[in-house]
Amino acid sequence: MRPKNPLVDKIASFTQRNPVAITRQIGQRLRGFRLAKGWTQQELAERSGLALSTLKLLENKGWGSFQRLVRVAVALGVDGELRDLFAKPAAMESIAAVKRAERQRAPRRAGKKASGGT
Repeated sequence: MRPKNPLVDKIASFTQRNPVAITRQIGQRLRGFRLAKGWTQQELAERSGLALSTLKLLENKGWGSFQRLVRVAVALGVDGELRDLFAKPAAMESIAAVKRAERQRAPRRAGKKASGGT
């Protein structure tokens, strides 16, 4: 058996993290969602308000704006996944709470007056 080459693993990892590859995978997933609903590209284009050619580019090459991606996701009913992707993580909420607590001043003590030098 041949030992694994760590360089090959890094190349595969990079390929999977490549923005072009990611956008193509997103386009393929959109196509899968569309086909699961039994819709043609023309039907999805009409439901999402996109030109057919724009939808084809989105599905085939992953080309398109984020706004167009969202329109297609909404039409397919998978926009929840996008919302989850960009939701604020709980860890960020707890960090924000700590920062707010740090910024609060303690209440002034009753009966204590500022010294005015008299």
